[in-house]
Amino acid sequence: MIGHILPIARNSFIESLRQPIMIIMMLIAAFLQVMNTWIIGFTMGRAAVPGEVTGDNKLLYDVSMSTVFVLGIILASFIATAAISREIENKTILTVVSKPISRPSVILGKYLGIAGAMTVAIGIMVAMLLLAVRHGVQTTAADEPDPVVLVFGFSALILSILVASLGNFFYGWSFGQTASLLMLPLLWIAYVGMLLLSDEWEFQPIGTDFTPQIILSCITLGLALLVISALATAVSTRVGQVLTIMICGIVFVLGLLSNYFIGRHVYSNDRIAEIAAARSPLDMDAYDFHRDAVWELAAARNGLSVQEFFELGYDPRSFVTLREVFAMGDVEDPDWDRIMLREPGSQMVIDLLGPPTVQLKPGDSFYYGSSPNGVGLVTPKFKPFDEDEELVDNTREAPGLMIVEIAPGSLGQTLLVMQIGETSVPLSRPPLPKDSVFLTTTKTNLAPLVAWSIIPNMQSYWLIDAINKNQPVPVSHVLLVAAYSFMQILVFLGLAVILFQGRDVG
Repeated sequence: MIGHILPIARNSFIESLRQPIMIIMMLIAAFLQVMNTWIIGFTMGRAAVPGEVTGDNKLLYDVSMSTVFVLGIILASFIATAAISREIENKTILTVVSKPISRPSVILGKYLGIAGAMTVAIGIMVAMLLLAVRHGVQTTAADEPDPVVLVFGFSALILSILVASLGNFFYGWSFGQTASLLMLPLLWIAYVGMLLLSDEWEFQPIGTDFTPQIILSCITLGLALLVISALATAVSTRVGQVLTIMICGIVFVLGLLSNYFIGRHVYSNDRIAEIAAARSPLDMDAYDFHRDAVWELAAARNGLSVQEFFELGYDPRSFVTLREVFAMGDVEDPDWDRIMLREPGSQMVIDLLGPPTVQLKPGDSFYYGSSPNGVGLVTPKFKPFDEDEELVDNTREAPGLMIVEIAPGSLGQTLLVMQIGETSVPLSRPPLPKDSVFLTTTKTNLAPLVAWSIIPNMQSYWLIDAINKNQPVPVSHVLLVAAYSFMQILVFLGLAVILFQGRDVG
């Protein structure tokens, strides 16, 4: 079977690269990324804050990612219909299916070729995006362009087009295929070279302008486009180019809206409040246990030494988030487990952002998590409080995280929560500001879950909000998105096989 699939994939890959739409889209992407740095000048936040994108560059990053997404969807639709629908219409597919090759092998080979061409296109557009983000927005007429980005970026593009033109003229090479295959390595070489130089042509450490979080978000974006390519492959077995583009666009929009119309009904829980602040009665926090690492990270983000950072009176807590501190690892210290709310009897004072929606009382269970609908609660399910028990530490064998005290006159906004069991409820992290608070575990509704699973959830791939808010994207999330994408691709390819099996190609 592999002997049948690989030649089909190779042919589909080459034919996709030779499609005129391929090089046209790459040039449009380059033009739009240049224009983005010129015309996007609306302030989206302060520039002097930590993060890979700040100020006006937040909108630049947002629009640049959207540019890649939209162009990628259009390109996937075009090359999928060229690889399948057009061959069916022109009867050229008969040369393949008339041989002892199964139709599933044809579909898989066609998709692998399309996915290979899309990977080349995604790599080119992502390199352009990274160059644009390094260049930044020209907010005012007085801003000078980044000469390193311009020289390296345009040199890669011009060299690719020049070699492709000469190769086409003298040797008959396919212009689009040659230009695309040259752009991919040359643009990434330009990007790496740009990282080694400042905008004043001075050597700098390669990590100065390196943006790993943005690259992770681009990886998830690429996975989304591979899913759309699988959808386009399935649709193109039955309809033409225009309908394929329309259906892919509709599924894309539904995927963006599925969280609101379907996803919010999958999990049901009643949020009673949002956390404004959380503090340990020990008058300590996680920063105290990673002091050196926190100071070094905060100073590096400001381009200062630790000594300079200290002398200027900066507070490292303003530049390093608690989530980043937790990512630095656990500490072998009893007080660490107490401030992490992991020890039996450990306590945490919680200030709520406004009065809770229900009247709270001592003995209520305390569940929390980052999602307002209760998805992925940090607190696992535990046995509720029995009124015959006392709300003190080690009061019972079963673990529990309970509200043990409500500050008088606080309208229920200031709570004391405690681990009351002989063992503790396992928690990955303590409560944090902006976490949602619940009194029960979250229930899952089957029917909406099935519908939600079928439609590709494009919000899972859209990590722009996390990057703009300087929230680290864990690699584990990217791996989960990759697994989700793989399953979606299998579903659409299975649909493609079903649709193609009954298609008359004679």
